[in-house]
Amino acid sequence: MEELKKKYTPYTESERMSYIREYLSTSETKYQFAKRTGICRRLLILWLDKYHINDKVMSTEQLSLRKASDESLNELEKELAALRAENRKLQRALQEESLRHEACEELINLAESTYHIKVRKNSDAK
Repeated sequence: MEELKKKYTPYTESERMSYIREYLSTSETKYQFAKRTGICRRLLILWLDKYHINDKVMSTEQLSLRKASDESLNELEKELAALRAENRKLQRALQEESLRHEACEELINLAESTYHIKVRKNSDAK
């Protein structure tokens, strides 16, 4: 009678995680996976419960959500880079415009002092 019993094989943490990863990466059922690998189906279920992995459906949903969030994160990073580039461009344009304004003001001041001509318009003039 003792010949019919299977010998208990202790699995290390890394072996357990390896089996779980392999199971989650295949499209096999728990029964098919256990039969193919030679581990007990109940043991696989206990490991999944221990690591709080409810089922393959849940993990594929999580993977698809993670993939979608990674894609949206990449899109946001690209948008951020584009916005930063646009911001640098606009800051340079603003700096150039303020320098141009200062140069015009200096030219007006120079013309008014040199030629005694009023270049600036009166604020009262219509």
